[in-house]
Amino acid sequence: MTNLCLTFNEMHIQRNLAPALMTRPANDSGDSPTGMIDALEKMSLLAPSDRARITRVGGSSEIYRVDLGWGTVCVKRALPKLKSTGDGTLPLEHSNFEYEWLKLVRAIVGDAVPDVLGEQPGLFAMEYLSPDRHTSWASLLAKGDINPSTAAEIGRMLGRIHAATANNVAVAQRFASDRIFHAARIEPLLLATADAQPLVAARLRQLAMNTERSKLALVHGDFSPNNFLIGPKGPVLLDAKCAWYGDPAFDVALCLSHLLVECVLHPQWRDYYLTCFTAFCAAYTQRVTWEMPEHTDERAALLLPALVLAHAYGRVPSDSMARDSDKKRVAVSARRLLLDPVVRLGAVREAWRRALSPE
Repeated sequence: MTNLCLTFNEMHIQRNLAPALMTRPANDSGDSPTGMIDALEKMSLLAPSDRARITRVGGSSEIYRVDLGWGTVCVKRALPKLKSTGDGTLPLEHSNFEYEWLKLVRAIVGDAVPDVLGEQPGLFAMEYLSPDRHTSWASLLAKGDINPSTAAEIGRMLGRIHAATANNVAVAQRFASDRIFHAARIEPLLLATADAQPLVAARLRQLAMNTERSKLALVHGDFSPNNFLIGPKGPVLLDAKCAWYGDPAFDVALCLSHLLVECVLHPQWRDYYLTCFTAFCAAYTQRVTWEMPEHTDERAALLLPALVLAHAYGRVPSDSMARDSDKKRVAVSARRLLLDPVVRLGAVREAWRRALSPE
């Protein structure tokens, strides 16, 4: 579940591969990738006499570092088939929703999202975030650099986004991206997992239906450690291709699902991940103003084990869940919570702690 600017996988590619650099005159219609120079000119980012050095960064979308005479930008071009959908495809207009999300959320949280610089059909340009100054939150968690204050800051950020957009008819109309959210999140995560896990299939399908029916606030849709860079100004959130006006509990549950999975992958740091879980929830809850906080908490608690199970058995490839033993351990605990649900995130956390405690 990654993408945008330079997330962990893209930074690894950039640092360890010799990229193909393309230097083209601005008036060269034969530039590669096709149309990039023309798009840069139309966005007023490239002067007629300037040159652009274009480096393919990688990722499940087409992401490029573009060095211009005045500075460096990141350009993202939409692809119909993304890693986050498994074998599925997304309507290409997801690029426009992502661009609109970045513009709107930049006004809410400032430097916590990249500054967008321009848009053309199927692509947009934004601020370039250097891998020398930014580190993936996912990579920090995986190597044991676990900071509850970072989790709290990210929880506050999410609460601010949801609170600022809740019950807003104009924002709901602007992000009526139900078809994209279904293709990118509901189908590969919940419904595909239901097909793979018949014991809890009915419960997963009900959760999918409930989630799609809730229309409360602007949802990022891929709010995970993979999509955060920790830099000199704090966490920066990336990759809003799944942006949707819907249930804020989805963002909460998806982020927390990663922390619970880390408890399985790195049991020696279990209590540290669970401390981050608590810090995130406390900071987020303080900003829930659109409904009683316990209502959001309940929906997130019910959805959380489903998304944890999707890490192992959804249609989205997950490098971290490669071992069958990890998948089975996740499945046993997640299925138990789906069959005998609890309605508070704190109760999910404690159930997970008990399930993973040494005998």
